[in-house]
Amino acid sequence: MVQRYIYMLGYDGATKLLEAFEKPLNPVVRVNTLLIDSEKLKFRLESLGFSLEEIPWAKDAFRVVSKPEYPTIGSTHEYLKGYYYVHRDASALAPILLLFQDYRGDVLDACAAPGGKATFASQHVFPHGVVYANDISLPRLKSLIGHYARMKLSNNVVTWADARMLPREWTRRFSRVILDVPCSSEGTIMNDPSRKAKTTLKDLSLLVKREIELLNAGLEMLNPGGILAYITCSIAPEENEYVVSRALESRVDADVVEPPFKLFDWSHGFTSFHKLVFDDRVRNCVRIWPHIHGMFGFTFCLLTKTRS
Repeated sequence: MVQRYIYMLGYDGATKLLEAFEKPLNPVVRVNTLLIDSEKLKFRLESLGFSLEEIPWAKDAFRVVSKPEYPTIGSTHEYLKGYYYVHRDASALAPILLLFQDYRGDVLDACAAPGGKATFASQHVFPHGVVYANDISLPRLKSLIGHYARMKLSNNVVTWADARMLPREWTRRFSRVILDVPCSSEGTIMNDPSRKAKTTLKDLSLLVKREIELLNAGLEMLNPGGILAYITCSIAPEENEYVVSRALESRVDADVVEPPFKLFDWSHGFTSFHKLVFDDRVRNCVRIWPHIHGMFGFTFCLLTKTRS
């Protein structure tokens, strides 16, 4: 693992990354502005003893800097009323903010549970758009349904299916697709140290195979001219730039979209890693690093479909 990080970042960068992995991150509160104003929620939570820090690039989101002994951030009256969603970190907000800047139509979230991005998307497209929130895991779908009910978000259709099967089972297509694929979660080691040894090279190979299949299925669900966000909480190039490169190589109807604006000074995607060489277009993928940006290791890429 350490040698891989040196290939990615050099010795100094790898050392700083490993140091960052030893420092757990505090959760982030994303306000449900359909129910409450951000400043009102901030006041109410601070009255309970929470200390909140604004996230400059993410309006209506706060990092929990410190907390009281009781209640927890997930057991307040305000949480139960649906006034906010608790994210493990702010990184997950970035692709959604880019994807829905000027869009209020229907959305497919192909791997939606437990619901962080799906509920955020529902807030963005309300009242005109509907989020079709799909997942393969029934227990995780129950969590998603619970969040939708708690946050009083009704503009959603929840489905239970393997996202790889959607192109042959559904006739409708979408102009926005969220594809947060099951991955190694290597970028979340600071909050889950078990990830250090959880994924073997064989496991990684199986994950990559499934991720390629999911990305191709996601592109099949996309309307021409639409945008898909391919997302992982992994820093592994094999799960990110390699997967996107494979999709670009195998299709003539897909292209990478440069993010329309920068939320913060993120890093670019790799065009090579060790002995692997990727499509030059994956440089427009976005990388978020714990030791540089103070968030989970997180990667996403915006893709478009150029024709039917």
